[in-house]
Amino acid sequence: MPTKVAYKLFTETHVFDELTDKQSRILIAAIKIFAKKGYSNSSTKEIAEAAGVAEENIFNRFTNKYGLLQAVIKPVTRSIFPATFSQFTDAKLIVRDTDLHDFVKAVIEDRIKFMKDNADVLKIFIAEMIYDDQLRTDFQAQFANSAISYLKTIDQNLKIFKQKQALIDWENPEILRIMWSMVAGLVVSYLFFNQPVTTDKINHTVDALTKALSKDRID
Repeated sequence: MPTKVAYKLFTETHVFDELTDKQSRILIAAIKIFAKKGYSNSSTKEIAEAAGVAEENIFNRFTNKYGLLQAVIKPVTRSIFPATFSQFTDAKLIVRDTDLHDFVKAVIEDRIKFMKDNADVLKIFIAEMIYDDQLRTDFQAQFANSAISYLKTIDQNLKIFKQKQALIDWENPEILRIMWSMVAGLVVSYLFFNQPVTTDKINHTVDALTKALSKDRID
C-alpha cells in the first residue's frame, strides 16, 4: 500500500493533517481501489480490508462510500487550477520577458507534471465526472470558486501577449478551450490507455499550440 508521500496533492493541501492514521490508510486504500476498479465496482468492505481497519471506521469519518469519494476528489477541485501564475512549476517565468512558445510550454509542462504526480486521483475524478450527474453538479458549484483566480491570472497573461502582437486576437475563452482540449488528449491517453507522455509528445503539443495561436500564423 502506498504511503502518504505518494499522494502529493493531499500532502500539499494538508488533507492528511486532519486525519488520524487509520483514516489516512482508509483514504489511501480508497484511492487505489477506486482507480483500479471504479467507484461503482468497489465496496467499503474491501477498502476497509485493504486499509487494515474495521468497516465502521469508514462510516465514522466519511459517513458512506460517496462521502469517501468526495474526500478523494475535493482536493482535486481546489488544486486543478493554480490560483496565480507564480504557482506553476516554472515560477520564474515572467510573461512580459518571454515569448509565446515558452509561456505555452510552461503551462503545459506544469499541468502534465500535476497529472503524473496525481494520476490515480485524477483518474477517479475524470471517470466519475463522466458518469455521475450529482458529482458534476457539485463540481460546477466548486469550480466557480476554485478557478476564478486562475482564470483572472491567465486572462491577464493572454492580454499581455496580444498587446505584444504575439497572440492571435481571439476571445480568451476560445484560446483556453483550444489549449486545454489538447492537454486533455494527453491526459486521457495517459490515464486510461497507458500511453506514455514523452518529452517529444509534449514538445509536439507545445509547437502545435504555439503555431495555432500565434499572431503570425498562416490563415
